[in-house]
Amino acid sequence: MELNRAVAENIKRIRKSKKLSMERTAAIAGVSRSMLGQIERGEANPSVAILGKLAAALKVPAEVLLENDDFETLLLSRELDNKPQRLDGGKAVLRPSFSYDDTTRQETFFLDLYISARYAPEPSVPGCVCHATLLAGTVALNAEGQAFQLLERDALRFAADRPYFFENMTNATARLLLIYQYLK
Repeated sequence: MELNRAVAENIKRIRKSKKLSMERTAAIAGVSRSMLGQIERGEANPSVAILGKLAAALKVPAEVLLENDDFETLLLSRELDNKPQRLDGGKAVLRPSFSYDDTTRQETFFLDLYISARYAPEPSVPGCVCHATLLAGTVALNAEGQAFQLLERDALRFAADRPYFFENMTNATARLLLIYQYLK
C-alpha cells in the first residue's frame, strides 16, 4: 500500500478507536479540521511536524502512524526465478528463497554444501539473527564462539552479526534453510 494511504488509514482507524471526532482531534493537534480531513482521505501529504502533532493528540508513537500493514501473506517463490551464488570454489551454493521483506524484516536462503564445502560469510548488520535448519546431511556450525554439530532437522538460532561458518561433515550434500531476521 502507498505510504500516504497507509498514514491516512492509520490516523482514521486510531482516531475512531479512541472515539475522537475529527473536530476534537484537529483541535488537540492544533491543525485545521479541513487539513485533518485531507490527510485522512489521502489527499494531503502531512509534514513530519504535523505527523508529530497528530501522534501526540492520538497518544501514540509517531511511527505507528507510518506503519504499512498491507502485507500479502500469499507469495510464491520459484527456484528458477532465484539466481544462485556459487561459493567456496563452487562447493557451496547459496540460493535466495525469499528476498528481504520490510514487513517481516526477514530474508531466507537455501544453502547447499557439497563434499568438504565450507560457508563462512561476512558478519551481517548489527542485530541480525540467523535461524539455521539442517534439511539433509550433517554440518559443523561455529557460531558465537561455540562449535555445534547439526544433524538432519536440527535447528539453531545465533547472532549473525558476528563471525560464523558452516562446514559439511559427510560424503553427501548437506542442505540448510537459513532465515535471517533483522531485529529493530
